Formats: sequence, structure tokens, C-alpha cells
Amino acid sequence: MSGAGRAPERGERVQLPGGGMRSLPLIACFSWLAAVSIQFVMQWPAIGALDFSDPDDTMRMAQIRDLLAGQGWWDIHQYRVNPSDGGVLMHWSRIVDAPIALAILVLRPLLGQPAAEHVVMALWPSILAAILFLMCVLAFRNLSDRRIAIGAPILMATSAALMSQFRPLHVDHHGWQVIFATLILWQAIRPASRQAGIFAGLAGAALLAVSIEGLPIVTLFAGLAAVRWALHGRTEDFDRLAGMMGALAVGAVLFQFVTRGPASLTEVWCDALSPPYITAFAAAFLPIAAVAFRMPRSMPMRFALLCFVGLLAAGALVLVAPQCASGPFASLDPIVVRFWYSHILEGQPVWLSGARFTAGMIVAPLLGITGSAMAWRAHPDAADRRQWAVLFVALTGATVLALFVMRAAATAHVFALPGCVWLTLSAWTRARALASTPLRLAATVGAIMTLPPTAGAISAVALGEAFPQLKAQDEMMSPTEQADQTCLPKDVVRELNALPRATLLSPLDLGAPLLFWTHHKVVATGHHRNNKAMADTLEAFVGPADQAEKLVRRRQATLILFCRTAYDFQYYRRASKDSLAQRLDAGHPPGWLEPVAIGGRYGLSVWRVKPEVPSGRAE
Repeated sequence: MSGAGRAPERGERVQLPGGGMRSLPLIACFSWLAAVSIQFVMQWPAIGALDFSDPDDTMRMAQIRDLLAGQGWWDIHQYRVNPSDGGVLMHWSRIVDAPIALAILVLRPLLGQPAAEHVVMALWPSILAAILFLMCVLAFRNLSDRRIAIGAPILMATSAALMSQFRPLHVDHHGWQVIFATLILWQAIRPASRQAGIFAGLAGAALLAVSIEGLPIVTLFAGLAAVRWALHGRTEDFDRLAGMMGALAVGAVLFQFVTRGPASLTEVWCDALSPPYITAFAAAFLPIAAVAFRMPRSMPMRFALLCFVGLLAAGALVLVAPQCASGPFASLDPIVVRFWYSHILEGQPVWLSGARFTAGMIVAPLLGITGSAMAWRAHPDAADRRQWAVLFVALTGATVLALFVMRAAATAHVFALPGCVWLTLSAWTRARALASTPLRLAATVGAIMTLPPTAGAISAVALGEAFPQLKAQDEMMSPTEQADQTCLPKDVVRELNALPRATLLSPLDLGAPLLFWTHHKVVATGHHRNNKAMADTLEAFVGPADQAEKLVRRRQATLILFCRTAYDFQYYRRASKDSLAQRLDAGHPPGWLEPVAIGGRYGLSVWRVKPEVPSGRAE
């Protein structure tokens, strides 16, 4: 430490005492244990009841079950969704499926399939969180102020936005996104070398294989590596850049082949790693590799080369797949956008989520940006300034992304840790060094208020008072934050499974839980690859009841289910006075439906589609 009661001098390197470095993994372990213990205590009833908070978790488990049941490794179709069209090809990666499936296989002989699934779903997110805690400690110990490596895991344990991605039962891919993004950051703040670049490139390829949503993060760090070389022309910076771009291009091909098979190398998709993106990575790498034989000596020449590389990569992407220039969701049917995509809060800007969520998402990154900028200014050493500059730029980019896509906030919170810790430690040390007792107490309180949980709580209140619409959103969202699982208690599930296997038409958010809990098929779930069936499902619920019959029969659905307490059904019901959803909710079904006595006391209603009457015959 810098000494009791003394603020570090400008540019002073702060070391850990004695065996501080050796204790870092232990600190990470205790911080992780505290965080996950609180999660398990708070969510124990949900864990016991398998009460999922996100339909994506049930869909992930349905995909893993199919894999364990013998579906091919490269076959990621979900055949129980949209069976009238032969199923849906999912965009999710086997990278996420593999460790969960392996853990279930290991435990299945001891516990049986249901219990093995239950244990793995409860524990696996916490195991991923442990990896992240350890990774952050190892990454941030490279900073000159080694206290940051101590404070980072402690502060991480208090981040609701971050830890929510590692809550029990949350087996979706978002935790993996955070881990791979953090691995790229780790390599970016290491001393420049080809090895650091290769590791960053492979992590970037893995991130994109898990989700193409990671493309802005990968592009950001590739740009950072490029600018560092262009500014200074150092050989080691070029080695990092070349290593990253080469590993990104080669790694993308390898991950694509291993997880999706050789056929995927010719299939064009905009929502997943596929040839358009791989071509763009190769197009970016080749000019960089070529200049290794004759390096540009001037800064303008290096920047000109990088502009050419960027244009070449973008041009290759547009040339191979011009439709991808509009983004992965551009082809969604307007009715799907209106009643589904626009209501997925994690994919929307943070300010649409109310004051409490907005503050929880953005306050920590803003504090981190402030702390990173101040740390950069405080360090005269060139190597230190480069590290803090990288943290500042990476965090700023991640924060801008999180402002427009809320689920990206978890990554921004990891990137914010060094800056937040530096800001709080600096404020605390300087406060305790003040001679005047009143000033020291006031400054100490101010230092405590720089902690993200404290600052976030204060900011939430301030935002709510300053912007009444945000406060109103908080109040509106609170009663609807309930999982669709409330509609599917065990006795209702048993009754549904007692029925012969059928194709069910249900609200989109209920589709995936039905796949997990029952043996039935569904017309659609809330997953965009099934765009046409999703549109038909919505048209059936929100359109006129007399027109819904054609859609239902065309999709070969024989049962219709809905849940009155479900979040998405509220929108269906209010869409039109004569909609099928409105009539079913009011208990006035059209003549082609008949009630099934299942689940009424839980808000779930089930209706059977009567056999179609041949033309010319009376019913």
C-alpha cells in the first residue's frame, strides 16, 4: 500500500504487501462465494421449483435434451417447434451446450436424468461466475496499482447487472459472452506481443461463435489494436494486431466447423457466425499480413492502410451477403416486431426500462469511465497510460453499446471494475488523509458514495424524480415481472402430459416452457429464426377470431393454450376487441373451439380445435 493515511503520489506504483499477489485467488474465491451464496438464498424457492425467469433457459435445456437423446452434434434443429414446416434451425452454439450436457451425463448414473438436470442447471452458472472472478483477478493484476486486483472481485460481487447473468438456472449464453469479452480485455492490457494477439483473436472467434452480438466488442478491440500500431509503429503492436486478426479468421473457421459442421461453411446467415463474417475477417487479415514484409514508416501511411482494411472488410461482408448490412433482425415480420421484439427489454435501450434499471445499468460504467480517465491522467509512466487508455476506450465503447442494448451492460460492468475501484480508492485515501475531522468525515462519506451500489441507488431516486415517466415505468413493470412458469405447476404439467402428443398454439413466451415441461410440440417460441410461424401465431391471437381458424389449421395445431398472467398475453388481449385472445379471455370462444378442463385455477386455459367439418356438411 502507499502508507496509512497518505494518498498515493502522482504516478506512484502501488504494490501489495508481502504475499498479496498469492492471496488474490483466495480473495476472488471468497468474493465469489459470498455473491453466489446470496443468490442461492434469495432464489432458493425458484431453484427448488425450477421456476425459470427466462424462456431462453428452457429452450436451451430442450436443445441439450435433444442432444443427449441422440440428435446429431451438428444438427441444431428444434424439430418440436413449427413441426408443419419440419422444425426450426436454431442459431445457438454447441459451445454452450457441451459442458452442460457433459455434466448431466456424469451425474445421470448417480441421480437419474431429472435430478441431474436440476443440479447442473442450479450450479453451472455459478461455476461460470467463478471462472470470471478468477479471470478478472489475473487480468487486473497487470495494472500498476495492484490494489485494483483486490477490489475488482469484491466490487463484482455487488453488481446486480453482472451477477444476474450468472444466477442459478440461467443456462443461456449471456454469461459466456461476458467471459469471452473479458478474456479479450485481459489480452488487450497485457504487454503487446503476438501471443497476446492470438489469444485475443481466438477469444473473439469463440465469442462470435456463441453469439454474433459480440461483433461490436470484437471490432472495438481490433480497432484498438490497429490504432495503437498506427500511432506508434512499434513492432510489438503490429505483432499483436496481426496475431489477433489471423487468429480471428482462422478461429472463426475452426469454431464454425467444429460446432456446426462442414455444411455451415457454405450457409449464409446474418444472425450467427457464417461465411459473410468469416470472409470479412479474412479480407481484413490479408493486407495486414502482407505489410509485414514492408512496414509503413509514417503514421499517415499506417492510418491509410487501416482505412483500406476496414473498407475491404466491410465491402467483403456486403458483397457476400448484402442483406446482413441491415442487421440480423431486419427481416422480422412487422407484427413480430410490434408484439414480440419491441417488448424484449434486454434487447432495447436502457432508458425504456425505468429509473431503477437505467441507473443499475449505466451508473457503474459511467463511474468506471470517470475513474479510468482520472487514472490515465494521474500516471506519467507511458506503459501505465497505455493500459488505462485501453480500459477507457474499451469501457466507453461497451457503455455506448449497453445504452442501446441493455443485455450488453454486463460486459460494460466488467470493463468498469478497474476504473470504479481506482476512483473509490483514490477518494477514500485522500479523504482519510485530511487533517480536519469534519472535512475528513464528509470526504469519507463522499468516497463511499462513489461505490456503484450506493451511487446507483441514489441515481435511481434522482432519475425517478427528474423524469416521472421513468418512475412510472418502474411501477408498471413491477407487477408483471413474473415467469410464465406460474401457469405450469406440476399438477397442470401432469395433466398436459396425460394428453396425446399434439401441436400447441400458445403465446410466444409460453412456447419454450411447454417444450421443457411437456412432450408436446409447439407452433412457435420467442426465437426469431421461426419468423413466419411467429407471425402466424400472433396473427391468430391478435387478429379477428373468424380468421384465426385458417391459421391454426394451416399450422396443424390441435390445442390452443394461453395464460392470463403471462406478460406477452396482455398485449395480445388488448390488440383488438374482436381478437381471438380477447374472446378466449372473456370466455366466448368461436365455434371451432371447445374447452379442455386443465389449469383454469392457475390462469392457464386450454382449448381443443374441433375436427374440420367437410365442405357441404352441417356440423
